Amino acid sequence: MTVSIPFIVLACLFAYRAPSLAGSGITDPDYYWHVSYGEWILGHGRLPTEDFWSWTFDGHAYRLTQWLGELCMGFANQVAGHLGTSVLAALLVSLTMAASYRAARYFLDNRLAALAVAIGCNSVLISLACRPHQFTHLGLAVLTWVLAAYQTGNRRALYWLPPLFALWVNLHGGYAFGLMYLGMIATLVAVEAYMQRDMATLRASAVPLFIAAGVSLLATLLNPYGWGAWHYAIQIAALKSSSAGIVDEWAATSIKTDAGLSFFLVASAVAAAMSLTKQRPSVSQVLTALALGAIGWSAVRLSLMATVLTVPLLASAIRGTAFYDLAFSGEARRYDRPAHIAIATGAIALVLVASVGMSTIDKTTERYMASKLPVEEVAFMKQHSIDGKILNTPESGGYLIRQLGAKVSIDTRLDLYGDRALFELLFAMRGDAGWKEYVSHLDPDVVLLNNPSPLRYHLADSGLYRAIFEGPAYTVLVRRSYRLDLPTVSMTPANQAVLELL
Repeated sequence: MTVSIPFIVLACLFAYRAPSLAGSGITDPDYYWHVSYGEWILGHGRLPTEDFWSWTFDGHAYRLTQWLGELCMGFANQVAGHLGTSVLAALLVSLTMAASYRAARYFLDNRLAALAVAIGCNSVLISLACRPHQFTHLGLAVLTWVLAAYQTGNRRALYWLPPLFALWVNLHGGYAFGLMYLGMIATLVAVEAYMQRDMATLRASAVPLFIAAGVSLLATLLNPYGWGAWHYAIQIAALKSSSAGIVDEWAATSIKTDAGLSFFLVASAVAAAMSLTKQRPSVSQVLTALALGAIGWSAVRLSLMATVLTVPLLASAIRGTAFYDLAFSGEARRYDRPAHIAIATGAIALVLVASVGMSTIDKTTERYMASKLPVEEVAFMKQHSIDGKILNTPESGGYLIRQLGAKVSIDTRLDLYGDRALFELLFAMRGDAGWKEYVSHLDPDVVLLNNPSPLRYHLADSGLYRAIFEGPAYTVLVRRSYRLDLPTVSMTPANQAVLELL
Protein backbone atom coordinates (compact mmCIF):
# COMPACT_ATOMS: atom_id res chain seq x y z
CA MET A 1 0.00 0.00 0.00
CA THR A 2 1.28 3.46 -0.91
CA VAL A 3 0.39 7.08 -0.21
CA SER A 4 1.23 10.23 -2.15
CA ILE A 5 4.06 12.54 -1.17
CA PRO A 6 1.71 15.55 -0.79
CA PHE A 7 -0.32 13.58 1.76
CA ILE A 8 2.84 12.67 3.67
CA VAL A 9 4.07 16.28 3.68
CA LEU A 10 0.73 17.67 4.86
CA ALA A 11 0.47 14.99 7.56
CA CYS A 12 4.01 15.85 8.69
CA LEU A 13 3.02 19.51 8.77
CA PHE A 14 0.11 18.65 11.04
CA ALA A 15 2.34 16.49 13.25
CA TYR A 16 4.90 19.29 13.49
CA ARG A 17 2.33 21.98 14.29
CA ALA A 18 -0.07 20.17 16.62
CA PRO A 19 2.09 19.97 19.81
CA SER A 20 3.29 23.58 19.56
CA LEU A 21 2.36 25.65 22.62
CA ALA A 22 2.64 28.87 20.62
CA GLY A 23 0.14 27.47 18.14
CA SER A 24 -2.48 27.22 20.88
CA GLY A 25 -2.97 30.97 20.73
CA ILE A 26 -1.99 31.83 24.31
CA THR A 27 0.46 34.49 23.11
CA ASP A 28 -2.34 36.36 21.31
CA PRO A 29 -4.44 38.85 23.35
CA ASP A 30 -7.58 37.96 21.35
CA TYR A 31 -7.29 34.26 22.13
CA TYR A 32 -8.55 34.56 25.70
CA TRP A 33 -11.92 36.13 25.00
CA HIS A 34 -12.43 33.98 21.88
CA VAL A 35 -12.03 30.81 23.96
CA SER A 36 -14.06 32.22 26.84
CA TYR A 37 -16.96 33.05 24.52
CA GLY A 38 -16.84 29.57 23.04
CA GLU A 39 -16.99 27.99 26.49
CA TRP A 40 -19.78 30.38 27.54
CA ILE A 41 -21.88 29.30 24.55
CA LEU A 42 -21.26 25.64 25.35
CA GLY A 43 -22.24 26.19 28.97
CA HIS A 44 -25.35 28.28 28.34
CA GLY A 45 -26.59 26.76 25.07
CA ARG A 46 -27.21 30.18 23.51
CA LEU A 47 -25.44 33.24 22.15
CA PRO A 48 -24.73 36.28 24.34
CA THR A 49 -26.71 39.40 23.50
CA GLU A 50 -24.84 41.99 25.56
CA ASP A 51 -21.41 42.64 27.01
CA PHE A 52 -20.68 41.31 30.49
CA TRP A 53 -16.87 41.36 30.55
CA SER A 54 -16.26 45.11 30.90
CA TRP A 55 -17.41 47.57 33.49
CA THR A 56 -17.22 50.48 31.05
CA PHE A 57 -19.63 48.94 28.50
CA ASP A 58 -21.44 46.50 30.75
CA GLY A 59 -24.89 45.69 29.34
CA HIS A 60 -24.26 47.17 25.91
CA ALA A 61 -25.70 45.17 23.00
CA TYR A 62 -23.10 42.95 21.36
CA ARG A 63 -23.25 40.62 18.36
CA LEU A 64 -21.00 37.58 18.40
CA THR A 65 -21.01 37.05 14.64
CA GLN A 66 -18.06 34.62 14.61
CA TRP A 67 -19.74 32.47 17.23
CA LEU A 68 -19.15 29.15 15.47
CA GLY A 69 -15.39 29.71 15.20
CA GLU A 70 -15.27 30.56 18.90
CA LEU A 71 -17.43 27.56 19.70
CA CYS A 72 -14.83 25.34 17.99
CA MET A 73 -12.05 26.96 20.00
CA GLY A 74 -13.98 26.65 23.26
CA PHE A 75 -14.75 22.99 22.61
CA ALA A 76 -11.13 22.22 21.72
CA ASN A 77 -9.94 23.93 24.90
CA GLN A 78 -12.47 22.09 27.08
CA VAL A 79 -11.42 18.75 25.62
CA ALA A 80 -7.64 19.13 25.79
CA GLY A 81 -6.71 22.58 27.06
CA HIS A 82 -3.94 24.39 25.21
CA LEU A 83 -3.15 21.21 23.30
CA GLY A 84 -6.71 21.18 21.99
CA THR A 85 -6.54 24.64 20.44
CA SER A 86 -3.05 23.89 19.13
CA VAL A 87 -4.36 20.77 17.38
CA LEU A 88 -7.27 22.80 16.00
CA ALA A 89 -4.86 25.39 14.60
CA ALA A 90 -2.72 22.64 13.07
CA LEU A 91 -5.77 21.04 11.50
CA LEU A 92 -6.95 24.32 9.99
CA VAL A 93 -3.58 25.23 8.47
CA SER A 94 -3.17 21.69 7.11
CA LEU A 95 -6.62 21.78 5.53
CA THR A 96 -5.84 25.21 4.07
CA MET A 97 -2.67 23.83 2.49
CA ALA A 98 -4.61 20.83 1.19
CA ALA A 99 -7.33 23.00 -0.39
CA SER A 100 -4.69 25.26 -1.98
CA TYR A 101 -2.93 22.15 -3.27
CA ARG A 102 -6.15 20.95 -4.89
CA ALA A 103 -6.62 24.37 -6.51
CA ALA A 104 -3.08 24.29 -7.91
CA ARG A 105 -3.56 20.76 -9.25
CA TYR A 106 -6.13 22.00 -11.74
CA PHE A 107 -3.30 23.82 -13.51
CA LEU A 108 -0.30 21.63 -12.71
CA ASP A 109 0.00 17.98 -13.69
CA ASN A 110 2.91 17.40 -11.30
CA ARG A 111 1.82 16.87 -7.70
CA LEU A 112 5.11 18.07 -6.22
CA ALA A 113 4.84 21.32 -8.18
CA ALA A 114 1.31 21.89 -6.90
CA LEU A 115 2.45 21.16 -3.35
CA ALA A 116 5.38 23.57 -3.68
CA VAL A 117 3.09 26.35 -4.90
CA ALA A 118 0.56 25.74 -2.11
CA ILE A 119 3.14 25.70 0.68
CA GLY A 120 5.21 28.50 -0.82
CA CYS A 121 2.26 30.88 -0.98
CA ASN A 122 0.90 29.93 2.44
CA SER A 123 4.13 29.45 4.39
CA VAL A 124 3.44 32.25 6.89
CA LEU A 125 0.18 30.58 7.92
CA ILE A 126 2.18 27.76 9.53
CA SER A 127 3.24 30.02 12.39
CA LEU A 128 -0.18 31.56 13.12
CA ALA A 129 -1.82 31.04 16.49
CA CYS A 130 -5.30 29.60 16.90
CA ARG A 131 -7.94 32.24 16.17
CA PRO A 132 -11.17 32.35 14.13
CA HIS A 133 -9.40 34.10 11.24
CA GLN A 134 -7.84 30.73 10.41
CA PHE A 135 -11.29 29.70 9.21
CA THR A 136 -11.14 32.56 6.71
CA HIS A 137 -7.82 31.31 5.32
CA LEU A 138 -9.41 27.89 4.86
CA GLY A 139 -12.49 29.48 3.31
CA LEU A 140 -10.37 31.41 0.81
CA ALA A 141 -8.42 28.27 -0.10
CA VAL A 142 -11.65 26.35 -0.70
CA LEU A 143 -12.94 29.30 -2.75
CA THR A 144 -9.87 29.15 -5.02
CA TRP A 145 -10.37 25.39 -5.32
CA VAL A 146 -13.98 25.84 -6.45
CA LEU A 147 -13.12 28.63 -8.89
CA ALA A 148 -10.19 26.66 -10.33
CA ALA A 149 -12.52 23.73 -10.94
CA TYR A 150 -15.03 26.02 -12.62
CA GLN A 151 -12.43 27.75 -14.80
CA THR A 152 -11.10 24.40 -16.03
CA GLY A 153 -14.50 23.12 -17.13
CA ASN A 154 -16.43 21.87 -14.08
CA ARG A 155 -19.54 24.07 -14.27
CA ARG A 156 -21.21 22.35 -11.34
CA ALA A 157 -18.43 23.43 -8.99
CA LEU A 158 -20.19 26.75 -8.36
CA TYR A 159 -22.95 24.89 -6.54
CA TRP A 160 -20.58 24.60 -3.58
CA LEU A 161 -20.27 28.35 -3.09
CA PRO A 162 -23.58 29.13 -1.30
CA PRO A 163 -23.05 26.37 1.32
CA LEU A 164 -19.46 27.55 1.76
CA PHE A 165 -20.50 31.12 2.51
CA ALA A 166 -23.44 30.04 4.69
CA LEU A 167 -20.97 28.20 6.93
CA TRP A 168 -18.23 30.81 6.63
CA VAL A 169 -20.39 33.73 7.81
CA ASN A 170 -20.81 32.00 11.17
CA LEU A 171 -17.12 31.19 11.54
CA HIS A 172 -15.43 34.52 10.88
CA GLY A 173 -16.11 37.97 9.42
CA GLY A 174 -13.56 37.39 6.65
CA TYR A 175 -16.39 35.94 4.56
CA ALA A 176 -16.92 39.53 3.35
CA PHE A 177 -13.43 39.51 1.80
CA GLY A 178 -14.25 36.23 0.08
CA LEU A 179 -17.44 37.73 -1.37
CA MET A 180 -15.53 40.76 -2.61
CA TYR A 181 -12.98 38.51 -4.30
CA LEU A 182 -15.71 36.42 -5.93
CA GLY A 183 -17.41 39.56 -7.22
CA MET A 184 -14.07 40.90 -8.48
CA ILE A 185 -13.34 37.71 -10.42
CA ALA A 186 -16.81 37.78 -12.00
CA THR A 187 -16.39 41.44 -12.95
CA LEU A 188 -12.91 40.96 -14.46
CA VAL A 189 -14.06 37.96 -16.50
CA ALA A 190 -16.97 40.03 -17.78
CA VAL A 191 -14.69 43.00 -18.59
CA GLU A 192 -12.30 40.80 -20.53
CA ALA A 193 -15.12 39.17 -22.49
CA TYR A 194 -16.59 42.58 -23.29
CA MET A 195 -13.20 43.94 -24.43
CA GLN A 196 -12.85 40.99 -26.78
CA ARG A 197 -16.47 41.29 -27.92
CA ASP A 198 -16.91 37.66 -26.87
CA MET A 199 -20.55 37.54 -25.87
CA ALA A 200 -20.49 33.73 -25.69
CA THR A 201 -17.85 33.80 -22.94
CA LEU A 202 -19.73 36.60 -21.21
CA ARG A 203 -22.88 34.48 -21.05
CA ALA A 204 -21.18 31.15 -20.37
CA SER A 205 -18.53 32.22 -17.84
CA ALA A 206 -19.24 35.63 -16.33
CA VAL A 207 -23.00 35.37 -15.86
CA PRO A 208 -22.82 32.11 -13.81
CA LEU A 209 -20.16 33.72 -11.62
CA PHE A 210 -22.39 36.75 -10.99
CA ILE A 211 -25.32 34.47 -10.17
CA ALA A 212 -23.14 32.41 -7.81
CA ALA A 213 -21.94 35.61 -6.12
CA GLY A 214 -25.50 36.84 -5.67
CA VAL A 215 -26.76 33.56 -4.26
CA SER A 216 -23.70 33.34 -1.98
CA LEU A 217 -24.43 36.84 -0.72
CA LEU A 218 -27.97 35.79 0.17
CA ALA A 219 -26.59 32.63 1.79
CA THR A 220 -24.69 34.76 4.29
CA LEU A 221 -28.06 35.76 5.77
CA LEU A 222 -28.17 32.24 7.25
CA ASN A 223 -26.76 33.36 10.58
CA PRO A 224 -28.34 34.22 13.95
CA TYR A 225 -28.22 37.96 13.21
CA GLY A 226 -29.41 38.04 9.60
CA TRP A 227 -28.61 41.47 8.15
CA GLY A 228 -26.70 42.24 11.33
CA ALA A 229 -23.74 40.17 10.13
CA TRP A 230 -23.38 42.56 7.19
CA HIS A 231 -23.61 45.55 9.51
CA TYR A 232 -20.85 44.04 11.66
CA ALA A 233 -18.54 43.64 8.65
CA ILE A 234 -19.14 47.27 7.64
CA GLN A 235 -18.62 48.43 11.23
CA ILE A 236 -15.24 46.68 11.47
CA ALA A 237 -14.12 48.06 8.12
CA ALA A 238 -15.05 51.60 9.22
CA LEU A 239 -12.94 51.58 12.41
CA LYS A 240 -10.26 54.26 12.23
CA SER A 241 -8.09 52.23 14.59
CA SER A 242 -7.79 49.67 11.79
CA SER A 243 -7.35 52.01 8.85
CA ALA A 244 -4.83 54.13 10.78
CA GLY A 245 -2.67 51.08 11.52
CA ILE A 246 -3.06 51.37 15.32
CA VAL A 247 -3.73 47.64 15.48
CA ASP A 248 -0.56 45.82 14.40
CA GLU A 249 -2.23 43.31 12.09
CA TRP A 250 -3.99 46.12 10.22
CA ALA A 251 -0.83 48.19 9.80
CA ALA A 252 0.62 48.58 6.30
CA THR A 253 2.59 45.54 5.16
CA SER A 254 6.35 45.97 5.48
CA ILE A 255 9.04 43.86 3.89
CA LYS A 256 10.89 44.02 7.22
CA THR A 257 8.38 41.60 8.76
CA ASP A 258 7.99 37.88 8.09
CA ALA A 259 4.55 38.40 6.58
CA GLY A 260 5.77 41.28 4.42
CA LEU A 261 8.82 39.41 3.15
CA SER A 262 6.71 36.37 2.34
CA PHE A 263 4.19 38.50 0.45
CA PHE A 264 6.98 40.21 -1.47
CA LEU A 265 8.46 36.86 -2.52
CA VAL A 266 5.06 35.46 -3.55
CA ALA A 267 4.16 38.61 -5.50
CA SER A 268 7.58 38.56 -7.19
CA ALA A 269 7.14 34.89 -8.12
CA VAL A 270 3.75 35.64 -9.68
CA ALA A 271 5.16 38.60 -11.65
CA ALA A 272 8.15 36.56 -12.84
CA ALA A 273 6.00 33.58 -13.86
CA MET A 274 3.57 35.77 -15.77
CA SER A 275 6.46 37.48 -17.54
CA LEU A 276 8.25 34.26 -18.51
CA THR A 277 5.34 31.97 -19.30
CA LYS A 278 4.95 30.77 -22.88
CA GLN A 279 1.21 31.28 -22.69
CA ARG A 280 0.17 34.91 -22.55
CA PRO A 281 -1.75 35.64 -19.33
CA SER A 282 -5.32 36.79 -19.77
CA VAL A 283 -6.35 40.35 -18.98
CA SER A 284 -8.39 39.13 -16.01
CA GLN A 285 -5.37 37.26 -14.59
CA VAL A 286 -3.12 40.30 -14.87
CA LEU A 287 -5.71 42.57 -13.29
CA THR A 288 -6.33 40.04 -10.51
CA ALA A 289 -2.61 39.89 -9.76
CA LEU A 290 -2.39 43.69 -9.63
CA ALA A 291 -5.46 43.95 -7.40
CA LEU A 292 -4.16 41.31 -4.98
CA GLY A 293 -0.79 43.07 -4.91
CA ALA A 294 -2.39 46.37 -3.95
CA ILE A 295 -4.62 44.71 -1.35
CA GLY A 296 -1.75 42.75 0.16
CA TRP A 297 0.48 45.77 0.66
CA SER A 298 -2.30 47.73 2.37
CA ALA A 299 -2.37 45.66 5.60
CA VAL A 300 -0.63 42.69 7.20
CA ARG A 301 -3.87 40.78 7.73
CA LEU A 302 -4.86 41.31 4.09
CA SER A 303 -1.44 40.18 2.85
CA LEU A 304 -2.03 36.76 4.44
CA MET A 305 -5.38 36.45 2.69
CA ALA A 306 -4.03 37.74 -0.62
CA THR A 307 -1.28 35.11 -0.72
CA VAL A 308 -3.89 32.35 -0.34
CA LEU A 309 -5.67 33.76 -3.39
CA THR A 310 -2.49 33.92 -5.50
CA VAL A 311 -2.12 30.12 -5.57
CA PRO A 312 -4.13 29.55 -8.79
CA LEU A 313 -2.49 32.58 -10.43
CA LEU A 314 1.01 31.29 -9.74
CA ALA A 315 0.10 27.73 -10.65
CA SER A 316 -1.42 28.65 -14.01
CA ALA A 317 1.47 30.97 -14.90
CA ILE A 318 4.35 28.75 -13.81
CA ARG A 319 3.05 25.84 -15.89
CA GLY A 320 4.24 27.50 -19.10
CA THR A 321 7.73 28.46 -17.92
CA ALA A 322 11.07 26.84 -18.74
CA PHE A 323 11.63 26.44 -15.00
CA TYR A 324 8.63 24.14 -14.75
CA ASP A 325 9.87 22.07 -17.70
CA LEU A 326 13.25 21.72 -16.03
CA ALA A 327 12.13 21.06 -12.47
CA PHE A 328 8.87 19.14 -12.85
CA SER A 329 8.63 17.68 -16.38
CA GLY A 330 10.50 15.00 -18.26
CA GLU A 331 12.99 13.09 -16.13
CA ALA A 332 12.02 15.16 -13.09
CA ARG A 333 8.60 13.46 -13.06
CA ARG A 334 10.15 10.33 -11.57
CA TYR A 335 10.17 12.10 -8.21
CA ASP A 336 6.39 12.52 -8.37
CA ARG A 337 5.61 9.05 -7.12
CA PRO A 338 3.94 7.56 -4.03
CA ALA A 339 5.81 6.14 -1.06
CA HIS A 340 5.18 2.96 0.89
CA ILE A 341 2.88 3.43 3.85
CA ALA A 342 5.57 2.19 6.25
CA ILE A 343 7.91 4.98 5.13
CA ALA A 344 5.09 7.51 5.42
CA THR A 345 4.16 6.34 8.92
CA GLY A 346 7.78 6.46 10.02
CA ALA A 347 8.28 9.98 8.67
CA ILE A 348 5.13 11.29 10.34
CA ALA A 349 6.01 9.60 13.65
CA LEU A 350 9.54 10.99 13.55
CA VAL A 351 8.28 14.53 12.98
CA LEU A 352 5.72 14.17 15.78
CA VAL A 353 8.31 12.88 18.28
CA ALA A 354 10.72 15.67 17.35
CA SER A 355 7.99 18.30 17.66
CA VAL A 356 6.86 17.01 21.06
CA GLY A 357 10.47 17.02 22.23
CA MET A 358 11.09 20.55 21.05
CA SER A 359 7.85 21.85 22.59
CA THR A 360 8.86 20.30 25.92
CA ILE A 361 12.23 22.01 26.17
CA ASP A 362 11.45 25.24 24.34
CA LYS A 363 10.64 28.08 26.73
CA THR A 364 10.31 30.78 24.07
CA THR A 365 6.55 30.97 24.43
CA GLU A 366 6.67 31.41 28.20
CA ARG A 367 9.31 34.14 27.91
CA TYR A 368 7.29 35.91 25.23
CA MET A 369 4.15 35.83 27.36
CA ALA A 370 5.99 37.21 30.37
CA SER A 371 7.26 40.13 28.29
CA LYS A 372 3.96 40.94 26.54
CA LEU A 373 1.16 39.83 28.85
CA PRO A 374 0.62 40.55 32.58
CA VAL A 375 1.52 37.03 33.71
CA GLU A 376 3.46 37.88 36.88
CA GLU A 377 1.28 40.91 37.50
CA VAL A 378 -1.92 38.83 37.51
CA ALA A 379 -0.27 36.27 39.79
CA PHE A 380 0.53 39.10 42.22
CA MET A 381 -3.05 40.39 42.07
CA LYS A 382 -4.42 36.92 42.73
CA GLN A 383 -2.04 36.33 45.61
CA HIS A 384 -3.08 39.55 47.35
CA SER A 385 -6.78 39.46 46.36
CA ILE A 386 -6.66 42.82 44.61
CA ASP A 387 -10.03 43.62 43.07
CA GLY A 388 -12.17 46.57 42.06
CA LYS A 389 -12.54 48.50 38.84
CA ILE A 390 -9.44 47.99 36.71
CA LEU A 391 -8.14 50.49 34.17
CA ASN A 392 -6.05 48.46 31.76
CA THR A 393 -4.59 48.35 28.25
CA PRO A 394 -6.46 46.58 25.41
CA GLU A 395 -3.73 43.96 25.04
CA SER A 396 -4.04 42.90 28.69
CA GLY A 397 -7.85 42.88 28.76
CA GLY A 398 -8.46 39.36 27.45
CA TYR A 399 -5.83 37.86 29.76
CA LEU A 400 -7.37 39.62 32.77
CA ILE A 401 -10.83 38.38 31.84
CA ARG A 402 -9.61 34.82 31.48
CA GLN A 403 -7.12 34.55 34.32
CA LEU A 404 -8.44 36.98 36.91
CA GLY A 405 -12.17 36.61 36.28
CA ALA A 406 -12.51 40.40 36.57
CA LYS A 407 -14.33 42.91 34.44
CA VAL A 408 -12.00 45.20 32.51
CA SER A 409 -12.12 48.73 31.17
CA ILE A 410 -11.24 47.65 27.62
CA ASP A 411 -9.92 44.71 25.62
CA THR A 412 -9.33 44.01 21.92
CA ARG A 413 -13.03 43.76 21.00
CA LEU A 414 -12.86 47.12 19.29
CA ASP A 415 -16.18 46.49 17.53
CA LEU A 416 -17.71 46.88 21.01
CA TYR A 417 -15.65 49.77 22.39
CA GLY A 418 -15.21 51.75 19.18
CA ASP A 419 -12.55 54.22 18.16
CA ARG A 420 -13.31 56.85 20.78
CA ALA A 421 -12.67 54.61 23.80
CA LEU A 422 -9.42 53.35 22.28
CA PHE A 423 -8.01 56.72 21.27
CA GLU A 424 -8.94 58.34 24.59
CA LEU A 425 -6.98 55.64 26.36
CA LEU A 426 -4.00 55.89 24.01
CA PHE A 427 -3.81 59.67 24.43
CA ALA A 428 -4.04 59.35 28.21
CA MET A 429 -1.36 56.65 28.32
CA ARG A 430 0.87 58.96 26.32
CA GLY A 431 0.43 61.61 28.98
CA ASP A 432 -1.32 64.12 26.71
CA ALA A 433 -3.30 67.01 28.15
CA GLY A 434 -6.54 65.73 29.62
CA TRP A 435 -5.16 62.54 31.13
CA LYS A 436 -6.27 63.59 34.61
CA GLU A 437 -9.82 64.23 33.44
CA TYR A 438 -9.85 60.86 31.68
CA VAL A 439 -8.76 58.96 34.79
CA SER A 440 -11.05 61.02 37.02
CA HIS A 441 -14.02 60.21 34.77
CA LEU A 442 -13.39 56.47 34.91
CA ASP A 443 -12.32 56.59 38.57
CA PRO A 444 -10.70 53.13 38.66
CA ASP A 445 -9.59 51.35 41.84
CA VAL A 446 -6.67 49.57 40.15
CA VAL A 447 -4.55 50.61 37.17
CA LEU A 448 -2.53 48.18 35.05
CA LEU A 449 -0.24 49.93 32.56
CA ASN A 450 2.73 49.05 30.37
CA ASN A 451 6.01 49.90 32.09
CA PRO A 452 7.12 52.51 29.51
CA SER A 453 3.75 54.32 29.72
CA PRO A 454 4.13 57.96 30.85
CA LEU A 455 0.69 57.80 32.48
CA ARG A 456 1.91 55.60 35.31
CA TYR A 457 4.44 58.28 36.34
CA HIS A 458 1.79 60.99 36.12
CA LEU A 459 -0.52 58.98 38.36
CA ALA A 460 2.22 58.37 40.93
CA ASP A 461 3.49 61.96 40.87
CA SER A 462 -0.03 63.34 41.25
CA GLY A 463 -0.49 61.43 44.49
CA LEU A 464 -3.74 59.91 43.24
CA TYR A 465 -2.31 56.42 42.84
CA ARG A 466 0.72 54.52 44.02
CA ALA A 467 2.62 51.59 42.53
CA ILE A 468 2.51 48.33 44.48
CA PHE A 469 4.08 45.97 41.95
CA GLU A 470 6.28 46.34 38.86
CA GLY A 471 6.50 43.23 36.73
CA PRO A 472 8.42 42.50 33.53
CA ALA A 473 5.78 44.13 31.33
CA TYR A 474 3.24 46.01 33.47
CA THR A 475 2.95 48.02 36.66
CA VAL A 476 0.08 47.62 39.13
CA LEU A 477 -1.08 50.86 40.74
CA VAL A 478 -3.90 51.36 43.25
CA ARG A 479 -5.68 54.31 44.85
CA ARG A 480 -3.53 56.13 47.37
CA SER A 481 -5.66 54.95 50.29
CA TYR A 482 -6.40 51.45 48.96
CA ARG A 483 -4.72 48.36 50.41
CA LEU A 484 -2.39 50.17 52.76
CA ASP A 485 -1.10 46.78 53.88
CA LEU A 486 0.79 46.58 50.57
CA PRO A 487 3.90 48.78 50.44
CA THR A 488 4.57 51.31 47.69
CA VAL A 489 7.36 50.28 45.32
CA SER A 490 9.65 52.49 43.28
CA MET A 491 9.20 52.35 39.51
CA THR A 492 11.87 52.00 36.86
CA PRO A 493 12.71 55.45 35.41
CA ALA A 494 10.99 56.13 32.09
CA ASN A 495 14.20 56.50 30.10
CA GLN A 496 15.54 53.21 31.46
CA ALA A 497 12.37 51.37 30.44
CA VAL A 498 12.66 52.75 26.93
CA LEU A 499 16.34 51.77 26.72
CA GLU A 500 15.47 48.23 27.83
CA LEU A 501 12.90 48.01 25.04
CA LEU A 502 15.50 49.10 22.53
